[in-house]
Amino acid sequence: MCIVCGGKHFKKLISVEGKNIVRCRRCGLVKTENFKEPDYKKYHRDEEYQDFEARFRNIFLKRIQIIEKFFAEPGKVLEIGCSVGILLSILKEKGWEVWGVEPSKSAKTARKKEIKVINKIFEKASLPKGYFDLIILNHTLEHLENPLDILKKARTLLKKGGKIFVDVPNFGSLSSRILGKRWPYLAPREHHYHFEPKTLRKVIKKAGFKVIFESSHSGIFDWGNPVGGLYHELLTRPRSFVKDFITAPGALIVTLMGKGISLSMLGKNI
Repeated sequence: MCIVCGGKHFKKLISVEGKNIVRCRRCGLVKTENFKEPDYKKYHRDEEYQDFEARFRNIFLKRIQIIEKFFAEPGKVLEIGCSVGILLSILKEKGWEVWGVEPSKSAKTARKKEIKVINKIFEKASLPKGYFDLIILNHTLEHLENPLDILKKARTLLKKGGKIFVDVPNFGSLSSRILGKRWPYLAPREHHYHFEPKTLRKVIKKAGFKVIFESSHSGIFDWGNPVGGLYHELLTRPRSFVKDFITAPGALIVTLMGKGISLSMLGKNI
């Protein structure tokens, strides 16, 4: 059954790694059929994050630049699925009171950054209601069994007028349309839902939020500091520099079209 509209009929779009990607015939929400949620206690990528920490910090800086447009001063923030805590560590440097929820062993690494991390799945985490100014789900919502329930619980933890920031892979991106089943962000054994702007908007609204901002980005335009990022790659990862430099014009075009790989939305608790 569809979590947004209750629809029971789905249309098969493609099959990837033995999994069907299907679309709700009523509201258009796309999901992986017969999805089995991984054991997130075993799901951690410390080495990946540490190897590419400078790149991730640049990506997360882009998210923070969006967030800061809607906050006059730092407040209390919770990140659901905070991994090793890179995004929260940047916010901490900017004066935010930072909390995280992370079920995997990555929580241990995040705690070393002096972040208050609850090492449980969000559904079982005990957190103060009406406490937070901001809740972040950065490439987390697509993994979840029921993202609508998660957003509803998150809303109870926010102050009135508090914000929720969601960033997911954009199934409606130009690269998704061109690559089809070869689009790397399908990842059907990890990603339960595949959001487009209209369906992410529906889920956020159904959870009780008002969508106040949305955007999409690709390539170096998904970085907070594109020039600095390219310069760092030139010095440390020349092959990545060449790829990102060559693809920059195309990335700019799809970003301006609103068809970028990364889809960001900000909702307000009303």
